[in-house]
Amino acid sequence: MAHLSIRDLQKISGEAICALPDPTPVKSGKRTVGLLIPLKATDPRRLAVVLRRAGRLASGRDVTADNAALTEFDEVDPVDWSVAAVKALMRKRKA
Repeated sequence: MAHLSIRDLQKISGEAICALPDPTPVKSGKRTVGLLIPLKATDPRRLAVVLRRAGRLASGRDVTADNAALTEFDEVDPVDWSVAAVKALMRKRKA
């Protein structure tokens, strides 16, 4: 399916949206007004592999220096998103 019209959106089911192979333009007449992106369930094992790899790549890096280097492009999210920091935050919220 090359695109969906606004009218198609009224008729399409959730299952049909999930079955879309790629992001699909939504058009009103000839004008593209949106993009429908089907959300796929994440495979927890594959996600765990990616997170472990990201952790290995990030270990030993200086977050402050990295953030300082990135500020030339735009604002940088100063939050520490490491697994340990997120777990600590979650424990703090439960308390």
